[in-house]
Amino acid sequence: RLRVASIESRWISLSLAKKYLSEVLVNNAKSGKKFHAIGLPTESEGFELRNKFFKGCIGAKSISFIRGKQVPAVEIHVFEGIMDFLSAVGEQKDGQFQGDAIILNSVSCLPQAFPYIKNYYYRSLYTWLDNDTAGMLATNALKELAEKEGILTFQAMNKTYAPHKDVNAWH
Repeated sequence: RLRVASIESRWISLSLAKKYLSEVLVNNAKSGKKFHAIGLPTESEGFELRNKFFKGCIGAKSISFIRGKQVPAVEIHVFEGIMDFLSAVGEQKDGQFQGDAIILNSVSCLPQAFPYIKNYYYRSLYTWLDNDTAGMLATNALKELAEKEGILTFQAMNKTYAPHKDVNAWH
């Protein structure tokens, strides 16, 4: 059961959120307090968590990988956070990309994404990163990766949601 307020306040439909997220009950062993959050599974077998008062993770900070409709996928979409991904995928007619998606959960996790992109079937790389310094640096790093791979076309989607900071603010 997902907390409706956490999702709908970001203009994300509850049905779409249920497709990708879980409700997680967190028990803080140090304080003894419990709280609910929405959670996205990560590749380190943890969860990236969000609620109105908390933004963090359970387990090691890690990327999240979401398989698209097409297998093997020929395109990969890279997002900075959960809400940006949900905002963009919500614009798709059936709430799913044809290609795969990586959610960095923090630009500091960008190096973790490289092995998922290199030497796979992908032919197109789309970035949906924030319109700020960290987002632009990560976008440039992914553009360089695409150029080194030689077979990846690269498209930064920033112009789609400019002048907003990120996809969710635009959405």
